[in-house]
Amino acid sequence: MRKILFLLFSALFVWGQTAHAGGFMIGEMATRSSGMASAFTAVADDASAAWHNPAGVAFTDGSQLMVGGDVIFTNNSYSSNAATKGPGGAPITNSTNANKKTFVVPHAYYTYWDESSELGASLSINAPFGLETDWPATAAFSSKNTFSRIQMVMVNPSVIFKLSDRFSIAAGLDYGYVTNVDLNNTIQRLNGNGDGWGGNASIFYKGDGFNFGVNYRSRMKIDLDGIATAAAGGALAGIGATTSSAKTSLTLPDQVNVGLAIMPSDQWTLSADVDWVNWKTYDSIDISYASAAYRGAVSAIQGAIGAPVTGSTSLPQNWKATVAFRLGAEWKYNSEMRVRLGYIFDPTPIRDADFSPSVPGNDRQIFSLGYGYDLNRNATLDLGYAYVYFKDRNQTASPGTPPGSPNSVKNGVYKSNVHIAMASLNYRF
Repeated sequence: MRKILFLLFSALFVWGQTAHAGGFMIGEMATRSSGMASAFTAVADDASAAWHNPAGVAFTDGSQLMVGGDVIFTNNSYSSNAATKGPGGAPITNSTNANKKTFVVPHAYYTYWDESSELGASLSINAPFGLETDWPATAAFSSKNTFSRIQMVMVNPSVIFKLSDRFSIAAGLDYGYVTNVDLNNTIQRLNGNGDGWGGNASIFYKGDGFNFGVNYRSRMKIDLDGIATAAAGGALAGIGATTSSAKTSLTLPDQVNVGLAIMPSDQWTLSADVDWVNWKTYDSIDISYASAAYRGAVSAIQGAIGAPVTGSTSLPQNWKATVAFRLGAEWKYNSEMRVRLGYIFDPTPIRDADFSPSVPGNDRQIFSLGYGYDLNRNATLDLGYAYVYFKDRNQTASPGTPPGSPNSVKNGVYKSNVHIAMASLNYRF
């Protein structure tokens, strides 16, 4: 199954991904919903219901297919502050910009509903988690981080049941294939891949002039196999160990989306979502090495800086669960055209003491616009734009331990912003 999925979808879904929602989650998974700040759990009436709330498919007609994607433009910069210190506590003065990136994140959805049997199905193929930051080796924190990347494809089939004229439920499986994980610094490079399984369940209630929906996705553990390589000229290379096969794991968070949509007239839809994401699952990155020589080299470095000697690498993350708020509106100002507005407040899951430059660890607000046009009675073209505003992070809490390898090199002022252009085509048949 993995090989088939990889051949069919990876060529599209690994063009590039970047974190711009909480942690390394990508929230913009369909153009129409993104124009409404992805406050779509209680709307879920086009093919993207396959992702946002499959239970909503029970209140659609026939089949729908959606294809589209996001083009994402990122900008990250860093400058040192008074808390930026190197080995021995020496102050560091440094400023740099991460390499600007352009990413494409596609999506594809299919839904089917049979009114006679009151049964349906859906299929979602997208990339809801992704990350890439590319800092130059001249950054003050280059011994901790230079290049980080997560690329993945998620495939989610679901079945839908209508229990009454107003109430439906759905359940499905999530399969995640991580095509690339990179964790690089000026000492070591790590690349790996792997896969894992999870599940989802949802409910949808259709009232008079309002809808209510809940969507749940379970956590997903991804076991990763890869190669660790001592960076040329780094401490590991100097000891003599150059490469080793390596293993680690990544647990994607479980999450609950609760939504309410109000339709005060045939022209207006107002929606709100509250999203709980259990980022506590991202507590550490623990890397083990197969090569005894490589483990010995890692142990030598750990002993030299006074750290516990284990021959493995443990990178504490200690993220916290977050709650995001989404507000959206859609105005159908004539029979063929709609405009949309959205706003999101999304707090960072990253604690001050565990901050890493690998993830833009700032609270963020997202402002979105959207436009939909019915090309004919079956096809709708949706266009959208979102601006992601990151609160500047004046990081001062990165500790200067263990001795000789201070994390205080990560202290400094981090600034980020993201622009997103989106397009989707939804076809009903």
